[in-house]
Amino acid sequence: DMQQIFQFLLGLIDEGLSVSSIKVFLAAISCFHIKVDGSPVFSHPLSKCFLKGLVNLYPPVPRLVPQWSLSLVLTQLMHKPFEPLASSDLSFLSYKVAFLLAITSLRRVGEIAALCCDPPYMEFYPNRVVLRPRPTFLPKVVSKFHMGQTVSLPVFLPEPHSAAEKALHTLDLRRCLLFYLKRTADFRVDRSLFVCFRGPRKGRAASSQTISRWLVQAIRLAYSSANRDCPLPLRAHSLRAQGASAAFSSGLRLEDICRSATWSAPSTFIRHYALDVDSSKDAVVGKTILQSLFR
Repeated sequence: DMQQIFQFLLGLIDEGLSVSSIKVFLAAISCFHIKVDGSPVFSHPLSKCFLKGLVNLYPPVPRLVPQWSLSLVLTQLMHKPFEPLASSDLSFLSYKVAFLLAITSLRRVGEIAALCCDPPYMEFYPNRVVLRPRPTFLPKVVSKFHMGQTVSLPVFLPEPHSAAEKALHTLDLRRCLLFYLKRTADFRVDRSLFVCFRGPRKGRAASSQTISRWLVQAIRLAYSSANRDCPLPLRAHSLRAQGASAAFSSGLRLEDICRSATWSAPSTFIRHYALDVDSSKDAVVGKTILQSLFR
């Protein structure tokens, strides 16, 4: 039986599936298969050795360059259909607030879904906004370091003067949150920060899956507004890599980035999230060198 299962899974590898997908198939088989030697198929010692061997033979290849352009998305968030916040469709407002919170806080979607909108879990100050998850929330890693982490984000250009500064101020998360809370107040029935804006669950807490769809939709709409083809596939989790890599490229200390993203060690960022956000600049240098031949 185990040999047949392994042969089936190897066939999936030959079809191009990743090791993580193979684990999903094995878990599904384990749910319906009888125990082998008193153990479920997934936790059987032979299965553990098999999966370990697959990881050694087909190690995961980390993404080295950004899949989508953060600067393009942020630029489009400053214009229609995301602005002006007072009159834009509530869906666009929800997408924008969720995206800005995710990209600036570097938090997992599950942590964002656990944020509340009432004091003391959300507090507005002249120079920042502080957010906290509900007290019953358990993070992915339950440890002293990860429990009860607050999200503190500064105001972005609080007193804009020039036209450029006023445009950039539309990305201020404190401003966007105040608009969002005001426009959802009439139908809100849940104290979670993000609530569904239509359908039978209107006013109730938005799930992690819903917020993930909002983040992906924000990227798609930004590319559509810029008349650009959107790269596929898109994953909401990619925002953590994009935001952290942009912060690191700008000179922010790695320790501060890891603290914001709730990574207990810098190795997590280096191994799984670091992107070469400066590769396009290197390409510009190469292009300039070649163009110098024709001067």
